[in-house]
Amino acid sequence: MEQDFPASPLGLYIHIPFCLRCCGYCSFFTLPFRNSALNEYVDYVEKEKALYHSQLNRPIATIYFGGGTPSLLNAEQIMRILSGLNILPDAEITLEINPLQITEKYLQALKTTPVNRLSIGLQSMNKEELNWLDRHHKPEQIQEKIALCRQFGYQNISLDLIYGLPNATLQTLQKTVEKYLKLNPEHISCYLLTLDEDCKLAKKNNSLPNEEMQAEQYEFLCNCLKQAGYIHYEISNFALPGFTAKHNLRYWHSDDYLSLGVSSTGWISPVRYQNPADLNLYYQSVDKGEAFPQKEELSGQRIVQDYLMMGLRLKEGIDLDCFQKHFKFKLTELYGEKISKLQKIGMLSLTEHNLALTEKALFVSNSVIGDLIL
Repeated sequence: MEQDFPASPLGLYIHIPFCLRCCGYCSFFTLPFRNSALNEYVDYVEKEKALYHSQLNRPIATIYFGGGTPSLLNAEQIMRILSGLNILPDAEITLEINPLQITEKYLQALKTTPVNRLSIGLQSMNKEELNWLDRHHKPEQIQEKIALCRQFGYQNISLDLIYGLPNATLQTLQKTVEKYLKLNPEHISCYLLTLDEDCKLAKKNNSLPNEEMQAEQYEFLCNCLKQAGYIHYEISNFALPGFTAKHNLRYWHSDDYLSLGVSSTGWISPVRYQNPADLNLYYQSVDKGEAFPQKEELSGQRIVQDYLMMGLRLKEGIDLDCFQKHFKFKLTELYGEKISKLQKIGMLSLTEHNLALTEKALFVSNSVIGDLIL
C-alpha cells in the first residue's frame, strides 16, 4: 500500500504595488495609490489565489506582504487575501509598513489580523539622508512609533537601513547605528544604495561614496551589529537569536514559495514563474486563468546554480551533506577546480561538511558567486 506523506510547507509572497509617493531610489514596480484601484487589485489577488488551489492546500509556514506599500491595505483587505489558506499556527506573517502609517488607529485594526511581524522601511535616522531619499517620516518620531508597535504586542520588528548614501562617513553611519540600536529591533536589514537607470535619483549618483568607502561602511556595520549581539546570518541581514527572517530563509534555502500579484516571481521546484510587470496584463492573465505565467522549467544544472547562488548568501553557506542528498552528487565533483581557485585567493572556505564565503568575500559576493557558478 502506498504511503501518504504530508505535503511540505509553502511560503507565500503577496505584492502590493501601490504607493502614496514613489521614493527617488526605488526601482520596484509601483503605482500611484487610489482606494478604488487598491480595492480592484485585491479582488484580482483573490481571483489569482483561486488559480493555485492545489498548491495552497499545502500548509503555509510563512507569508510576506511586500511592495510598494502593503500597509496601504486595511485589515479587511488583509483578511480577504488570507481567507481560506492553510496557515500553520506558528507561521511568520510579515507586513512591510511605512513609518508614516504607524498610528494607533492602524495598529489597532492590524491586530485583528494574523500579521505578527513588521518590516519597517526606516532607511535612516538622519534627516538630511531621508530628505535625499524622498522619505517623509521624521527621525524624532520613530522611537514613539516603535513603542506604539510594542504596546500593540508586536515583538518581532525588522528595520531597514540604507548605507552608501551621499556625504556619509563612518562617523555619520555610527550615529545612525546608535539610534537604530536604541530602538531595540529584533532584526536589521542593511542594503547598499544602488540606483538603477530608471529611478529618479540616478542622475545624482556622482555624489555617492566610492566602492572603497562603501566596503568600509559595510565592514563597520557588520562589526557594530555583531558587537551589539546581532547574528550576521546573511550578507545583508542581522538578527537577535531566534529572530531570523523565516520567509527570506525560504528564498536562500531554495524552498518552494508561491507569489501573488503584479510583477511577482515564484518558485515551485522545478518551475520558476513571473507575473506580468504591467497591471493591465496582470489582470488579463488572471482573467484568462493563467497559472504559473511566463513559467520556466529549470534544468538540473540551472537548479544547482540557483541553489548555490542563493545558499551562499547565508553566512553558514552550503551544507555539503544536504547538497549531496538533494542532488545525488558531491558539489566538489562539479565545482572542485573553481572552489580551489577561490579558496587560494581567500574568497571561499571549504570544510568537510560546508562551503561558505569568507568574511572578505561578503561585500563582493555577487562577483565571487558568479565566478563559481558561471
